[in-house]
Amino acid sequence: MKTFLNNHRVRGLRNNNPGNLIITNIGWQGKLSATQRTDSKFEQFSTLQFGIRAQLKDLIHDINKGKNNVRALISEYAPTNENNTKAYIDSVCKTIGVTATQKLTQINEQFLVKLARAIYKVELGNSHTDVSDNDILGAIKSLGNVSTATLKVEINPNFFF
Repeated sequence: MKTFLNNHRVRGLRNNNPGNLIITNIGWQGKLSATQRTDSKFEQFSTLQFGIRAQLKDLIHDINKGKNNVRALISEYAPTNENNTKAYIDSVCKTIGVTATQKLTQINEQFLVKLARAIYKVELGNSHTDVSDNDILGAIKSLGNVSTATLKVEINPNFFF
């Protein structure tokens, strides 16, 4: 498994947390314990795949609870007290090809790769290319079935590498 922990110039990759999830009490798989962490603000993961997996679970959970357009989703993910949220929303919309208020209905591996890639372009800048589509797909595969009564996440087993 790919790991960047403490060996990259970009904080999100140093932490194996390309989505820059802030520290919470959520028991993400692969999350470093408080005694192992070297970053006081952002989660750190043992591998890149665990960091991507946590981010995708977080995003899917937010979409499921009604944040089902880019404006609502990114406003929660990247609040204005920490980000230029309008620019973030505009960038994600441009990358995934939707409007800010368009309902997200096709939640499948292609969409999740596009969404993760769009977020990494903002969070990691030029280093977003250090995360490959195969890294993202591996994390998607490790999610298992994240569908709920209100949100069906369609995963095509033939799509993976």
